[in-house]
Amino acid sequence: MIDSKKIVEKLLQQFRFNKVKPYLVGDVLDFGGNEGELKPFVKGNYTIVNYDHSPMFNKTFDTIVLLAVIEHMEVSDVFDTLKEFKVALRENGNIFLTTPTPSSKLILETLAFFRILDKQNIEEHKHYWNQDELTNLALQSGFDVVKYKKFQFGLNQYIILKHSIA
Repeated sequence: MIDSKKIVEKLLQQFRFNKVKPYLVGDVLDFGGNEGELKPFVKGNYTIVNYDHSPMFNKTFDTIVLLAVIEHMEVSDVFDTLKEFKVALRENGNIFLTTPTPSSKLILETLAFFRILDKQNIEEHKHYWNQDELTNLALQSGFDVVKYKKFQFGLNQYIILKHSIA
């Protein structure tokens, strides 16, 4: 979880919030939502899931958000989770996902070494996804890529997914 007491962590979190805010439509699942800091920006029902996934069971959502989450998960678990989202995401709904790029690894580890970022948080990173891997994740999980974009000087990225038409 993010140690939002660290100023840089909080700034990075706010930067991700600014990217996702235009896409927060309807009922939102905030997967890995920490302490619910995204809730004030959601107009519909808000469901937060961290380690206990039960709050999302038997619910559907217009928007599913994963902000700086999948890098903390085993790759196989990310694929399994997106398959769960295929059922939970309403027709015409979107998944908005951010994750650091592979080129950010050394910078993040250096900032963590100097305690500018939460060291434990960075040490928990299991995989740094690239664009091809994110696209493959989407397609194998039955989603179409609506948009992909790098931000923060190419050190972070987001991808927006929608149910595949086929």
